[in-house]
Amino acid sequence: MQTEIPILSFISAALVLFPLPWYCRAGNIAAMSIGMWLFVVNTINAIDALQWTGAYQIPFLFWCDITSALVTAVNVAIPAACLCICIHLERMASFCQTSASVTKRRRILLECLMCFGVPLVYAALHIIVQPRRFDVYENFGCRSAIYPTVVALFVVWIPPLALSFLTIFFSFAGITWRHFLLHGVQFSRTRPSSSLTSGAYIRLVSMAVSEVICTIAATAVAMSFNLSSGLAPWADFTRDLAEVSSFSSAATPKSITAMLITEWGIMVAQSFFFIGLFVLGGEGRSRLREAVQVMRRALSFFERRSTCIAELKGTSVAEWYVLL
Repeated sequence: MQTEIPILSFISAALVLFPLPWYCRAGNIAAMSIGMWLFVVNTINAIDALQWTGAYQIPFLFWCDITSALVTAVNVAIPAACLCICIHLERMASFCQTSASVTKRRRILLECLMCFGVPLVYAALHIIVQPRRFDVYENFGCRSAIYPTVVALFVVWIPPLALSFLTIFFSFAGITWRHFLLHGVQFSRTRPSSSLTSGAYIRLVSMAVSEVICTIAATAVAMSFNLSSGLAPWADFTRDLAEVSSFSSAATPKSITAMLITEWGIMVAQSFFFIGLFVLGGEGRSRLREAVQVMRRALSFFERRSTCIAELKGTSVAEWYVLL
């Protein structure tokens, strides 16, 4: 896995940037935040995998402080953003007054708070159950340490699960699909010029549900491995934020290695869900064709430049100006 992790993480980080301009033009803060968080965490995973390949020393303490907090924050950032997407889609399908400037400002404020404020607060609260500064694993990099107690259930694992199940309920058992099924024809007729067509509506709901299912799976895996030995008594909890634990691949338990690989794989899967459901739409396919054309023009330019340089080798300065 030493080669696959950085390669697939860098590819995922590059791909999730592709839909962001379209979501920016549509004013979809929640969808943009998903792409931004996926880009950040995939980039961190790739850099950590390269930095700690065959090593588990700690050359950059502050890098680990920042990256471990961001990796922790993404656990609630993605389900919170998915919940915002479903809330906004429900309001559009129910024909609420979403075009009013006041309503739009409230929506932007709510989405910024949910997608960026809540994850940062969640990462800060992690210190409550943090017994040491962080852990470093060979081939994987830095991760936040968790003391497996009842408090950790409510601080670390219940928030992402609650947001994820609330998103699923809002999508299926709730009112997002109900409003769309009731007003689907009217939705298509009254918003023909809108960037949010019926197909885009379905793809956004599908993307939100896919992302939170991945979050539920990642949280369940983390809980199962961290609580495999049972809950520790809170009375035995001690905190030393100057302590850093480093684990070589030989010293890392197989269960922890399996958890790290699973978490990385789920992050890559979330990235491909994010880009895949966008490319399925007509706008996504057109943007993909434009990107391919730009890449072809760039490649042809570099090929012509290389050919020109090869032809100019060995010619005098006067001949070079004549050729130009």
